[in-house]
Amino acid sequence: MKINYVQFFTAFILSALLFIIAMPVHAYQYQSPLSIKKAVSQFLELQTDSNHFTVSNIDKRLRLKLCSKTLKTRFPQYSEQLGRTSVEVSCDGVKPWKFLVSVYIKKITNILTAKHALPAGSILTENDISIKRVDISRIRNGHFKNINEIKNMVVRRAIRAGKVISPGMLKPKQLVNRGDEVLILAQTNNLQIKVKGKALMNGFLGQRIKVKNMNSRRIFQATVISNGLVKVNM
Repeated sequence: MKINYVQFFTAFILSALLFIIAMPVHAYQYQSPLSIKKAVSQFLELQTDSNHFTVSNIDKRLRLKLCSKTLKTRFPQYSEQLGRTSVEVSCDGVKPWKFLVSVYIKKITNILTAKHALPAGSILTENDISIKRVDISRIRNGHFKNINEIKNMVVRRAIRAGKVISPGMLKPKQLVNRGDEVLILAQTNNLQIKVKGKALMNGFLGQRIKVKNMNSRRIFQATVISNGLVKVNM
């Protein structure tokens, strides 16, 4: 049987052209939503200390040119990196583009809550505190992780049992009252002196207040370090 090589070659070329034409053109021209979502997920795994995140689905009708380089990802400037936020995906290739992907980032951690109802004015002790695992992405008023941060602080307003304790609910315990007699501690590396004084201001732990030396009648600034005790740096 004699083979017509011209017809065979022509048929082969036509078949190849039809195959190329039949292929989905968009696969070669546009960035797939799946690749963008994957880039965002990998970014969040590396940049956050939480594995509890959700990346929103990207519209399949999105038409972004296929990037000739590796996609870049980052949090937009001034954006929150917790809760409902976004990640910027960009291409620096031949046809550059940027696109924001909506994400939700959870962070489950141990924080302090009220073990029982706490009345206003009460002083916190370890028996008043319980530890719970909470998604802090939903907490907007702050929280505490360490009991030592709030021990001996005063409840500013009543707190319900089970409520997350935030900084605005507490205030420092007043250790010195204006007019009280205080002990003034003055020390250097080799010398320590204690003299009687008078507080001219109310004072909390770590606060600098005015005190008067009862012997010299001199007035100066001192730091409150405990009940009725202030310290002067020499």
